[in-house]
Amino acid sequence: MPITSKLLNHFPAGIVLNVLADELPLRAYVAISAPDPEAVTAFVPPEQFEKNANLHVAAVGSPDEVPDLVEDILFNMEAGDAVAFLCADQPSWLATVQQLGHTDTITPLE
Repeated sequence: MPITSKLLNHFPAGIVLNVLADELPLRAYVAISAPDPEAVTAFVPPEQFEKNANLHVAAVGSPDEVPDLVEDILFNMEAGDAVAFLCADQPSWLATVQQLGHTDTITPLE
């Protein structure tokens, strides 16, 4: 599945990407965060919850699981949905943003 993305915004623990996955437009919030679904309220704006779209949440424990995890999540999404990836560490975060087609590997995250 071809995936491309464009950086939309930074927040203290991550970035926001506009993603096009096999012609499916969606938004991805990729953060270094504990695997707590409540954590998304710190960086996903309230407007995202008010839309008639779904917000998917996935915990990323290691870079090795990223390809399958991203594919599974994207398979279950519809146009306009959003996903929050809660990454355990910097390597998991980097693997996730790269899998989402974000090629700027020098994006500061500190």
